[in-house]
Amino acid sequence: MAKFNSTTFGTISGRHGTAVAATTKDGQCILRVFKAPSNPRTDAQVAQRAKFAMVNHDLSVFSEQFKITFGSSRGINQAVSLALANAVTGSYPNFALDYSQLTVATGSVQKAETVSCKSLGSSKVEIDWDATAGTPVRESDAVSVLFFNEASQLPVLKESIALRKDGKAEVTVPTVWAGASVHCWIYFTAPDGSQTSTSQYISQLAL
Repeated sequence: MAKFNSTTFGTISGRHGTAVAATTKDGQCILRVFKAPSNPRTDAQVAQRAKFAMVNHDLSVFSEQFKITFGSSRGINQAVSLALANAVTGSYPNFALDYSQLTVATGSVQKAETVSCKSLGSSKVEIDWDATAGTPVRESDAVSVLFFNEASQLPVLKESIALRKDGKAEVTVPTVWAGASVHCWIYFTAPDGSQTSTSQYISQLAL
């Protein structure tokens, strides 16, 4: 806390009445007139705080998965920032997340031209992607898929389920998800694991 030494009042620290002790950039201690914010809770500020709180709350269930998909312990922070910019719908106080616009991985690895998925029953899902589009195509990129059951708030990450050249893969999801509707994303990872593609939302799949 800054301290101001006054020959009249002695040492002053913090706020005293309309004055507050402060430190300038060059380290000099001075007294400044305290001015309360003219409008500390505008409608825009309240709405932005509510939006931020909603996104943080709704994405908190992904915190462990985002450490992997974003390759950082701060992956959740990246996801929240991207969601605030691209995936929030509605207006205050009725904000919601549009999961189709949610980014769960970012990077420069080539994405697939087309992706799709379908339920095979018995807790099996088939993921299909175009393995030929783009120049050049790196066939050895690993394919990973993230599922999210919105009703139960449970995300399931399936890493390296296949290689890009395979064009499709079968994935097992939790048996208790039978009859549920789940969100699906896909992303590709370089062979050395150093980079990923930006994720692609596949669909909301009925199991």
